[in-house]
Amino acid sequence: MNLIESALSLSLPPDYKQFVATHGEHGFEYFFRVDLWRFLSPEKATERTRALRESKAIGEHDFAFASNQEGQSLFYKHENSALSPKIYHLDEENDWMFYACSIAEFENFEKLEQLTNGISPRKFVDQDLSGIMDYPGSLYYYAMALLVSSYNDQANAEQKAAKALELFFLAAEQEHPGAANQIASHYYFAEEPDVDKVIEWREKAIAWGSVEDIYELADLLVDERPEEIDQAIALLEGLLDTYWYKSRTSLKLSRIYMKGEGGRLDYEKGIKYAEMCASLDNYNGLSDLAFFYFKGMGVEKNLAKALELLKQAEKLAKDKGIGGLFEDNIRMVEKELGKGN
Repeated sequence: MNLIESALSLSLPPDYKQFVATHGEHGFEYFFRVDLWRFLSPEKATERTRALRESKAIGEHDFAFASNQEGQSLFYKHENSALSPKIYHLDEENDWMFYACSIAEFENFEKLEQLTNGISPRKFVDQDLSGIMDYPGSLYYYAMALLVSSYNDQANAEQKAAKALELFFLAAEQEHPGAANQIASHYYFAEEPDVDKVIEWREKAIAWGSVEDIYELADLLVDERPEEIDQAIALLEGLLDTYWYKSRTSLKLSRIYMKGEGGRLDYEKGIKYAEMCASLDNYNGLSDLAFFYFKGMGVEKNLAKALELLKQAEKLAKDKGIGGLFEDNIRMVEKELGKGN
């Protein structure tokens, strides 16, 4: 542990140090939830942390310590001059980062697994959850398992959803950002949506560490509170420095300015963000930019450029297994180009 602290100039969380000392300082495997995690040796953890920092996948003072077979990582964020005890899950391939758990929840996982395996059409009503009540991540995970189980148990779906919501509120009392996210979604998808409540719980999720809810709140304000468009823009602009959200965020900002959402029509900014998005190999950003060149919106009309961008977008989409997404547009632009010859 001293090697890590010295090499990376940080102080490791005490519970992490104790957990590693108990299970093996030179690396070990530990099954947790649905993944087999490899806790890295000091040398490997230092190496992986430096690589992720260099690629800007994590912050310059964050610490990555475990990985799974899919190449995903667990890491600690540096907050308020120290590493937070909250563990985050980084999924680079799917452009996703979220709060996962704490070290204590690894040690308590056997109890959680027994409970989730015991969920059945009626048995969940009588399950003793006292063993996970002090673990917000476990409450959240069990609640999510209840919701998933209801898909094949429609007779008890409503009762399971109510129980899950109750558990989300309990987890939220311990500042679990994922629980706050689910509560916000509950109010948003209710028969009579409560936008004020959605905003309240998105803000709580953000305060507790959810980056995703920054984007979700901005998206909500654009759609439901156009008079607060400046706040939405500020939230999105703040995400541009977050590596895993830059692509989505630049696309959203471009569309706000190109459509004039909330009265903020600005082709110059819209094109700037569209180009930023396209440069990140986002096929939606490329197709949007192609449309602007096709129409001459904010840029000089250029059909050849539009065609080039659409072909790039189609290739990227095919690489992600979504072939044919822009083929009709490509044929249309080719037809227009043919008219000029």
